[in-house]
Amino acid sequence: MADKEQIKQTAVMVLGCLEKVSSFASTFNPLFDIVTKLIGVVRKGLVEDGVRELDKNFQQIHDKLESISEQNKQLLDQIQIGEINKNYGDLEKNIECQYKAFKTMVDRIMKNPEKEKSHRDDFKKIYRKQKGRLNLNAFYDAVIKEHGPFGRPLLIFYLDHCKRDRKIMEARCAHLANLFHIGLMALMAYYVVTEDDEDEFREEWGQKVINIQTKMQEVLDECSE
Repeated sequence: MADKEQIKQTAVMVLGCLEKVSSFASTFNPLFDIVTKLIGVVRKGLVEDGVRELDKNFQQIHDKLESISEQNKQLLDQIQIGEINKNYGDLEKNIECQYKAFKTMVDRIMKNPEKEKSHRDDFKKIYRKQKGRLNLNAFYDAVIKEHGPFGRPLLIFYLDHCKRDRKIMEARCAHLANLFHIGLMALMAYYVVTEDDEDEFREEWGQKVINIQTKMQEVLDECSE
């Protein structure tokens, strides 16, 4: 398969999964609605028009996600939870580093496709060095499992800490959704460059995305306006 054609197929699969996450996230953060629409347009364009605008489109999505991340951090800076940051801060940095490596790989392959194997190898090394898929799995377990951090799920911990304030919980959920966005992009890319089972990724994380959405909606329903 041609390098650019494989990049195209990877992008379509990644965007399909992200579209689900951002569609739900837009219910409590309007900025995600912009990302949802952008992802839909990019995905449709990739299917119809090939990869001509791939680099530009990924940059647009990256910029929107960066904007959301920055706005969430500004609010979260006001409500820092020391113990949570201590336990999950490094995992969050790892996910951000993996996403940056993914974006760098895409940029380099588009500009210098003859060195595609070298760019893929660089990405694999960075992804593995930053604890691979363990970061996403840790955040997923924290959200889903009944006996998560501090003996309860992470979202319940947030809910109790913020005294069921909806605005704060929306910011927390949006921040987590953003981490899952960028983490899933990097993980899907890793499946592709290692020639792992991409159907397994879609089946596993398609269901996990639904589980995350359900848990987030449950805690938001318990918030006061």
